[in-house]
Amino acid sequence: MAEFLLMFVVGPCPPPELSPDEMQALVARYVAWGERMAATGHGSAHRGARLSDAFSDPGRVLAGDSGEVVATDGPLAETKEVVGGYGVITAADYDEAVELCRDHPAVSDIGRIVIRRLA
Repeated sequence: MAEFLLMFVVGPCPPPELSPDEMQALVARYVAWGERMAATGHGSAHRGARLSDAFSDPGRVLAGDSGEVVATDGPLAETKEVVGGYGVITAADYDEAVELCRDHPAVSDIGRIVIRRLA
């Protein structure tokens, strides 16, 4: 089994068009998905988490510039979607990881998932 990083790419979070009840239902779907991964042995020691709102708290980007490290606000000034959170699952290969994530709320409701194998 391999570990796969799931990066949840979303727009503004929470989506402005969701009512409080709809937001609660979405959160419940996230929790249920995570519980199912853990119960079926596809969870991992790592804990997934939501990142701070990148539209109001963009983080920092570090880059080398002529031998000096320069820190700038990031990720990009014109960003319309961001990595809104992450998770780690275990799967045999990319095909299984895709199947496990097919019904994740980030895919069906508010964005997309980037899946990368951890080395």
